[in-house]
Amino acid sequence: MRTYLLSLADASRQLGLSVERVRQLVIAGDLPGVRFGNAWAVPSGAVLARQQAANRRGRPLAAKGAWEAIARGDPDLSNVSRYRNRGKRHRFSMSVADASLLVAERGAVRSGVDAAIEWGEPLAQSNGELDLYLSADTFEDLGSSVVVVGDALGPVVLRVVPDAVWPTVQRLSFSNDAGSRLAPRAAVALDLMESGDPRHWVAAENLIAAHG
Repeated sequence: MRTYLLSLADASRQLGLSVERVRQLVIAGDLPGVRFGNAWAVPSGAVLARQQAANRRGRPLAAKGAWEAIARGDPDLSNVSRYRNRGKRHRFSMSVADASLLVAERGAVRSGVDAAIEWGEPLAQSNGELDLYLSADTFEDLGSSVVVVGDALGPVVLRVVPDAVWPTVQRLSFSNDAGSRLAPRAAVALDLMESGDPRHWVAAENLIAAHG
């Protein structure tokens, strides 16, 4: 599924929000966006994902509460934003070697499509996209071990978990045959729901059904 860039006006029409509200969402990091001079553009896939999760009930859980729901395996996939504090999301461009180093040497936990495939979902990896969880301490020290470039449309998503909650993430993650760590099915499912691809939503539902 190809992703196109939409103007704020086009995104606002699709979301049923004012242009100013969409601008606020982009600036706050609640909706991915890229800036061209004085203008913002929004990936069409991000708009579609927000429409898919339009039923947003209740205040977001704190990181600890979000991971408790993940541990139970019962997050509400129709209300993904409630679990947004499971990891503060940042997008980057980085080399495959540097991303692999984060997993092999810095304890990053794999999620997203990459982990879903390992959990048995018939998805295809594309464009070097990666989704990783890592501790706030590791993130603060990121520049000392890898070369990263902040990029609103970059293929690498780093989800930064508070240090106090990171032991829970480590406890819930699983080691594959190669020795890298996979996020639990419920966390992977939540991450897939942020995609604009309906195939990822189906995989997310399958992962929740397979929990336990």
